[in-house]
Amino acid sequence: MIARIHVHPKVEKLLDQMEALEKAPSIAAKRARSIIRSLLDGAAPSHAGRLSKRKDARIDNLFKFDLGSGYRLVCIKEKFCIHILYVGSHDHCDTWLDTNSRKKPHKTEVCMNVYCVAPSPAEGMAKEFPAESECFMIPELSQEDLKKVFRGLVGR
Repeated sequence: MIARIHVHPKVEKLLDQMEALEKAPSIAAKRARSIIRSLLDGAAPSHAGRLSKRKDARIDNLFKFDLGSGYRLVCIKEKFCIHILYVGSHDHCDTWLDTNSRKKPHKTEVCMNVYCVAPSPAEGMAKEFPAESECFMIPELSQEDLKKVFRGLVGR
């Protein structure tokens, strides 16, 4: 379960620049924002958007979202956090990955924007439970039953 999303400030700046452009970059920026919103709503990465088909071994725990028309959103998953580090065309992302390969780009001094993920209701918690008064109801016992149970306290 993901608890926090860390978004690099450069990603937000790039998304703003891409939205100002026409056609493919604008559509890719909208898809990236939609993926980020889905992640913040508690969706798993595999359900938030279309992941790239190829696994990238240049950086540990890296995954990329395919935004269409050759655009990618580069992320790293670490324990309970997702770090969104770069967005751009396939070539720009490839260059960024080459530059940051064998490094830990999410461990940087740059102050990232941190967002808390909305808790999703746990499966099975939605079912109804009996009222508290129903849980502690004791069936009525007869005097004979009580005398058998507490034989040592009551004279024979």
